[in-house]
Amino acid sequence: MKYLINILTCASFLVLASSCGDDFMNQYPSNSVTENNFYKTDNDFNQAVRGCYYKLKTASGFLISEMSYRSDEGDQPAMNVSTQDRYDLDHFCERPNNGLTSEVWDAWYNGIFRCNDVLEHLDGVNIPNGDRYRGECLFLRAWYYFNLYRTFGVVPLTRVTVRPAEAQKIPRCTDEQMYTLLSGDLAIAAELLPEKRDAEIARVTRTAAYALLGKVELTFHHADKAKTALENAMSDSFYGLESSTARVFDVGNKMNKEIIFALYYNKSTDNGHGYWYSSITNVLSDVRNPTQYLRDSYETSDNRRPLITEYVEITRNKLYALKKWYDTYDATYTTKVGNDFPLLRYSDVVLMYAEALADSNLPEAIVWLNKTRTRAGLTALTDADISGKTEFYNALARERGLELALEGQRWFDLVRLGLAVEHFRSLGYSIDEHNLLFPIPQSQIEIVNDNGILWQNPGY
Repeated sequence: MKYLINILTCASFLVLASSCGDDFMNQYPSNSVTENNFYKTDNDFNQAVRGCYYKLKTASGFLISEMSYRSDEGDQPAMNVSTQDRYDLDHFCERPNNGLTSEVWDAWYNGIFRCNDVLEHLDGVNIPNGDRYRGECLFLRAWYYFNLYRTFGVVPLTRVTVRPAEAQKIPRCTDEQMYTLLSGDLAIAAELLPEKRDAEIARVTRTAAYALLGKVELTFHHADKAKTALENAMSDSFYGLESSTARVFDVGNKMNKEIIFALYYNKSTDNGHGYWYSSITNVLSDVRNPTQYLRDSYETSDNRRPLITEYVEITRNKLYALKKWYDTYDATYTTKVGNDFPLLRYSDVVLMYAEALADSNLPEAIVWLNKTRTRAGLTALTDADISGKTEFYNALARERGLELALEGQRWFDLVRLGLAVEHFRSLGYSIDEHNLLFPIPQSQIEIVNDNGILWQNPGY
């Protein structure tokens, strides 16, 4: 059996058993592969690919919760033993021994290991769904690496499984090497993945590959390439904008046409989750998150405002849940809800397309920026409102913040658009360029013990 640094702690892949019901693949499932049946049949490969998806949920809290605190969406005003790591992220005083960043590093690298392991075993194998499995693993590997890059900067890259001793010799890559892997994996994935979802609704399609490729291209400041990728993402008729943002998050409309890639939950099979953005007992005194800044950002006429400012009573326990993430408890699993967490949705693609157009065709970029604004009931912006690219990027950041609130996007958007330092200083935070990346976990630095291979990010 091969092993991978996590990275760089030794981790075995094969056994993470879990039971499942008949509708198992309607959600991101656990990996039930064992050594006795490993990589013999199409179904064995299918189970291994499920394990690649599973790690998305292991690290989901980082995007669901921690990124809201890192941005202007959430606030951790006080610190105690249980909240110190989150407090540090919120107040830009994080340290290399932060447990939250260490956990997400481990989870994402374990996801990469799983993808590499499946891809290696697919070589030379002729099975019915081999192309699809390859496409899924390439997409997921790119997803994990992209989030590592956005969080920590350049990191060690490996396209194959390696033993711990080998892993400790892999240096942090260059930006060019990271871009080559991400763009290459996603281009191939787009060719291999199916056009539309089937009964296994949690699995990615080619639209997801093109959408993520567009985000990668924007992150590396390739506007023209991003434009092409996003046009491909919008070419499939299976996806589009819903009539309102509220419909996107309606639990009676799960995995709707606006959802391209999401963490899917099924509360009726005990694969639900607890309430996100904690339920509260008193809507008058308990409300702290979302922040007052975010709630005040919405105009009164913005029909997205109630999703962020209103709470819905959970009658059973006399609690209240944020409207955007509201669902009822399951009748059997009485502490589980089943709303999904979108990782890529069509409105994100629309706004990324506006971003990609800004350099070459600002008037057309404004047209695309207005698509989510007018859906929200707001007046369309005009050339008179936006006289240049600086005003456009500020308007785009604002619109993305309103449309994609509490979806793990805000911090990364502000960094990509070059607005993070100035914005958070205006809110009274002490922040400079070094805060745009998180520190490499100290545990990994100590394992490698070679600053020429794995060095700490500046400022930590």
